[in-house]
Amino acid sequence: MPSKQKVSVTVDGALLRRVARLAGRRNRSQVFAEALEAWVRRRGEAELDAAFERYYRSLTPREQREDEEWATIAAESARRGWGD
Repeated sequence: MPSKQKVSVTVDGALLRRVARLAGRRNRSQVFAEALEAWVRRRGEAELDAAFERYYRSLTPREQREDEEWATIAAESARRGWGD
């Protein structure tokens, strides 16, 4: 079981009331943990997107053409595999 840490946060009262209405059977700790996990996941996805963008922007025109050719080959192969 992962260790848990107790933290103290300050949250706008109106937001906390909305959380309470929407939480259902979850307690505040569960709601905050779920929200933080979603935030971390989105940040990780954003970092991955940025890394992809940096990579593709770093390609030379020749490498870009080669990448486009491979993408075309992969798409055609997928279409044949799916029977379209």
